[in-house]
Amino acid sequence: MASQGTPTVRLELDSRPECLTLVRGALSAIGETLAFEPELLDDIKTAVSEACSNVVLHAYPDEPGPLAVVVAVGHDQVQAVVHDRGTGIRSVSSGEDRMGVGLAVITALAERAEFISTPGEGTEVRMEFAGRVGRPPRAAELPESMSIDGHVPHFELGGKVVVSLSSAALLGAVLDRVARGMAAGAHFSVARIRELSPLAETLAAHTSAAAGENPLAFGLSAENRRLELAIGPLHSGSTADLDADLGELVAELDVDRGAESETLRLIVSDPRS
Repeated sequence: MASQGTPTVRLELDSRPECLTLVRGALSAIGETLAFEPELLDDIKTAVSEACSNVVLHAYPDEPGPLAVVVAVGHDQVQAVVHDRGTGIRSVSSGEDRMGVGLAVITALAERAEFISTPGEGTEVRMEFAGRVGRPPRAAELPESMSIDGHVPHFELGGKVVVSLSSAALLGAVLDRVARGMAAGAHFSVARIRELSPLAETLAAHTSAAAGENPLAFGLSAENRRLELAIGPLHSGSTADLDADLGELVAELDVDRGAESETLRLIVSDPRS
């Protein structure tokens, strides 16, 4: 499990082909934010992509199912886990398994790789990569439900993709990459997609103060040139007057207020004819 102060990101999404683009985008954002060595980032992106591709192709025979990707970052080591709830592998070996060449690639790139599979219960691919990380930020410890050894976060945001973060310092870059990838799949114009980057920066600056040192999460859904985003939990009262900073890009903005926290919900659309 991630230790105290370890920056950690968890993605929950469906095992569709387009999830590979979203996962690679999130990994790039993490690596750039925390100043990974270029070779380290390339190895992680390649190995994790191979594991995710295997889930997309083989884990669920009839229709897409849940896929989780967790990344935990230390000063000289990065842990990554790819987890599905699919059919599992009857036996895992480097010579013959459902992953084929992908397993050999993962084994070659990772310092350590472990493949845990139970027929009917799914498969976990655990990878460790050695390499220097330039600037891991301070981060609160994730609750067990968001850790590598946990399950789907209990914080209900909705959305086709849910991303849990140990620190708001990681929000801007990860949200930017994932939101732009989903907007492209929802047929947003190139100009509108570019406008999502300053929006992510504004939200990141706001949530850095509104979430403090606490973990937070965001949920995203996108279709038909419409992107729905939810972010939380934020401190009560922290979302006041935020709409003035978001500009005309946001079509709708709402706040779910609880007893001790708030969830920010907004909609971005591309109403071009």
